Amino acid sequence: MNNPIELVIKGISLHGLQFGDPQGEPVLALHGWLDNAASFTHLAPLLQGYNVVAIDLPGHGLSDHWADFNHYHLWAAVEDIELILDELGWQTCHLLGHSMGAGMSVLYAGTFPKRLKSLTLIEAIGPMAGDYEGAPERLANAILTMKSHNKALKSQPSMDHFVKTRLAGPLKLSRESSELLMLRGVKTHENGFSWRNDKRLKYASMMRLPEPMILSFLQHIQAPVLGIFAHDGLFKPASIESRWQAITASKCIHWLDGGHHLHLDGDVPAIAAIVCGFLQEHPLS
Repeated sequence: MNNPIELVIKGISLHGLQFGDPQGEPVLALHGWLDNAASFTHLAPLLQGYNVVAIDLPGHGLSDHWADFNHYHLWAAVEDIELILDELGWQTCHLLGHSMGAGMSVLYAGTFPKRLKSLTLIEAIGPMAGDYEGAPERLANAILTMKSHNKALKSQPSMDHFVKTRLAGPLKLSRESSELLMLRGVKTHENGFSWRNDKRLKYASMMRLPEPMILSFLQHIQAPVLGIFAHDGLFKPASIESRWQAITASKCIHWLDGGHHLHLDGDVPAIAAIVCGFLQEHPLS
């Protein structure tokens, strides 16, 4: 069972889903790029005894888009998370992020280390890094793209078009999971169906943080960290080693069968057991 939830931050409405026990220890769940709160539909109910709130991040799912000429900077999400926690009235909580949500979670955990009791990262340890040499070209391309932005969305005759489009993407996803995400990712109107997600989410970011800066955020994390990665996901042990070693807080890591969306399509009960055990080891009180 889940219940809809709505919050307002910075003048926009954010929608989400609340799972579990409203009186349980709070867990904020942050989804991946172009996903939405439904990404946690299978995992969250198995975190029994916890109050799990999964948010549609700005520009995603049922949540509002940022106003014209605003951008979706990953580092700006640190402020969004802080304001979401304030709106929820949570002085401290467990933070759980998948992919892009895990990238945001690392930046938040390094910025406000004392507000988190634990940090669970699924298929990412921080954001993608940028290089100094490519920064000027990246900034120019982002500005030029924004100047030509047209927020109108092309309509399609059926929901199935969007389900198939998502299935044709580079990340493996079951049809059931694609359909689940599209329930919040696609809107119906008189001309048919169109994406809910803000088109600007697909534009190149203006800047990416350099690797030394990302390592600094990792080094500032104080909450215990759980890493969950897929054998057939986006990463290999060697590719995350330097970031994982930069974490000086208590930490543990698990590699499981499945792809990038293993928390949705993989052995979800096994993942839930790992997460529950981790959360129980680090209670709020």
